[in-house]
Amino acid sequence: MQNPTRRAFLRGSSALVAATALAACTSTKSGTTTTITLNVAEVADYVDALLNFSSTAINMPLVAAAMGAPNVALANTVIAALTTAGKAFVAAAGSSTSVSYDSASVKAAFDSILTDTGQVNTLIIATITGMAADLSGSVVTQAKTAAGAAATLIDLLKAMVAVSGRHAGGPRLASDNGINMQGMVAMNVIGAFVSAQGG
Repeated sequence: MQNPTRRAFLRGSSALVAATALAACTSTKSGTTTTITLNVAEVADYVDALLNFSSTAINMPLVAAAMGAPNVALANTVIAALTTAGKAFVAAAGSSTSVSYDSASVKAAFDSILTDTGQVNTLIIATITGMAADLSGSVVTQAKTAAGAAATLIDLLKAMVAVSGRHAGGPRLASDNGINMQGMVAMNVIGAFVSAQGG
């Protein structure tokens, strides 16, 4: 069962900017210096969704059995670290709706988020997606679908600081007010998965 405190902290932190149209994560170049601007609410929402997915997944008997007790314990440590990194990122942003990745405190927190989500990918997502093809049933299907959605969010987080041309943060639709529609779909999938597991 997801820790209510863990689930609520990022959602509460991003509430201050929820009513504001989200600006896309962008990169600008001045001479040889490239500055990447991160959308605070977007990062916080992705981290929140990944925490919800991870905590829910490792509490599913079939996932826990496939991971084994040592990896479940390690996953709990990674979840705690991701929670801390998410809090540090929100704290570094303060009341800002967007922050520069070049800021030392922001960079440290965001890099920790990337490291921790990489561990989520290795420990949890890979286990679920690698489950035997002969395992069937709605629970397995939901878990695999949610794992795919979680992998999408991790890729989107990585893309935020992967500069390509003038933009960072992956493809966006002109009409989406800067909200990454892939991210929205992935978060909805994870939300449905968590709800289905009683989270």
